[in-house]
Amino acid sequence: MHRNVSNVWWLAAALGLALAGCGSDSTAPSGRPAAGQIAFTTDRDGNVDIYLMHADGSGVTRLTNNPARDFWPVWSSDGTRIAFYSERDGNGEIYVVNADGSNPLNLTNNPASDATPAWSPDGSKIAFTTTRDGNGEVYVMNADGSNPLNLTNNPGWDGFGAWSPDGTKIAFNSERDGNGEIYVMNADGSGLRNLTNNPAADLAPAWRPR
Repeated sequence: MHRNVSNVWWLAAALGLALAGCGSDSTAPSGRPAAGQIAFTTDRDGNVDIYLMHADGSGVTRLTNNPARDFWPVWSSDGTRIAFYSERDGNGEIYVVNADGSNPLNLTNNPASDATPAWSPDGSKIAFTTTRDGNGEVYVMNADGSNPLNLTNNPGWDGFGAWSPDGTKIAFNSERDGNGEIYVMNADGSGLRNLTNNPAADLAPAWRPR
């Protein structure tokens, strides 16, 4: 397990795909991405950046274009924005950008490493992993970056928060028991429960959609 969340490229390569909708490749109104569009991470132009393509692999376009590494794209539930991890400020930060690549905004702006963004189903909040308290913790903030709140607050490494489809719970990975386990908690950090309780390493939870 990588405790330094600035070194999450190995997981980003496997988990950094994000799919918004399905069906037609027709252009969506109001700046929203076409149905079935996929955001992905690639170094095809010599740098790690985020690209978009249609679900059939056509229409590849570059979303970010920065000398630093940008990866781990995650769509907002309405398909209008993409949150992602970026090192363009010299350390790991959570950025958000419009689906057409415009208006990149640093949401975390902290000297610690912030990574693995996860949108709440209603788009109002973003969960993320951060080392700002000296070890990995799961935080949640408003979608504009305001009011960051530590939900886990434990000496063990916690990260990779994943929202339940109804937005009431967050599953996450924790090493508080000495090895990787999957925990779940309420969206405010209460009601903590160990789901796996196994001597093997368990990580990267993903909720089944409704």
